[in-house]
Amino acid sequence: MKISALTSLLAVAALFWPSLLAGITFESAELTASSVIRWEGRHHETLDALKIGGPLSIRLESCKDIVVSTCELSSIELIACKDITIRNCWIHDSERIAVEVGGCQKVTIEGCRIESVMSGVYAVDSQSIRVLGNFVRNVNGPFPRGQLAQFDKVSGSNNWVCDNYAINERGKSYPEDVINMYQSKGTEKSPILIENNYLVGDPEAGSEDKSPTGSGIMLGDGGGENILCRRNVILSAGQVGLGVSGGHFIRVEDNFIIGRKSNVSNTGLYVWNQSKHPSDHVTVLRNRVSWVTKDGVDESWWNGGGVKKLAERDNHFADASLANITPKPPSNAPLPPKPWLTVNADGTKTARLPWKTQ
Repeated sequence: MKISALTSLLAVAALFWPSLLAGITFESAELTASSVIRWEGRHHETLDALKIGGPLSIRLESCKDIVVSTCELSSIELIACKDITIRNCWIHDSERIAVEVGGCQKVTIEGCRIESVMSGVYAVDSQSIRVLGNFVRNVNGPFPRGQLAQFDKVSGSNNWVCDNYAINERGKSYPEDVINMYQSKGTEKSPILIENNYLVGDPEAGSEDKSPTGSGIMLGDGGGENILCRRNVILSAGQVGLGVSGGHFIRVEDNFIIGRKSNVSNTGLYVWNQSKHPSDHVTVLRNRVSWVTKDGVDESWWNGGGVKKLAERDNHFADASLANITPKPPSNAPLPPKPWLTVNADGTKTARLPWKTQ
């Protein structure tokens, strides 16, 4: 292996260590029981340390500057809202989407624990959506849902899916694409950023019995443009590791992708325009991929065609030794990799969470 390749791998590995959370004090909040929340046109409000009932626990419409912090609930729906923050919440055991966002601007979902839901975050026709540092376990679909995060016609600047940790256990989940970008467009100066995510199928069985059409990350689904996908770790998270299925000005850089043989395993990394629109300017750089198909052969890279101006270079494909240097998870499940923190007067940091942390 070239020195430059080894350096790149070590740089990726350094991003994902439980020591990132060293020095943080975790506190369990005392929750107050609450009935469902239905607000319309409310501004400058905070919901804090509540245990909220109902299959749709919170519905906000035309609200602005709302913070939902340290709550336990089943699901949240946001319609035509602006400046909404959902942080350090535990959203679980629901047949709905955990956080559904429609026609909104500036929504942040940060440091949450999301488990056993239809999907984690689904945002449609929205701008400035940030999905940061969450732990998501066992999304159940059904198709077309089943994601940690899906952007559907999300556009503009400051759209991020970063630092999240997803696990989908065999027999307890049925994910589609763990992260999906559907007809979504960033800007030239602020592309949609998908960075430092750690995506795992079943820790033991990998992608066994997962969807035969699902992937770890899918970019350019139905088109899209200005997307930067870098430094993600994908471990048997779907039948495909990472795909670019259309779009313009999409960059795939420095990702670490491993797939063990399963009854659905297919391809590690591919570029193939499956949309009904032209596709061009796709760049695939310095990725490390080892992927074994269900037939037991390596299929780490595939160019399916239909993309003009495809640049593929400095990648490292079909290296089984990658399994020996797999980065460790970014946190100990179910702790979110980057919970929202309070900085105390003495400089120490505290994360206040709505479940028992000891």
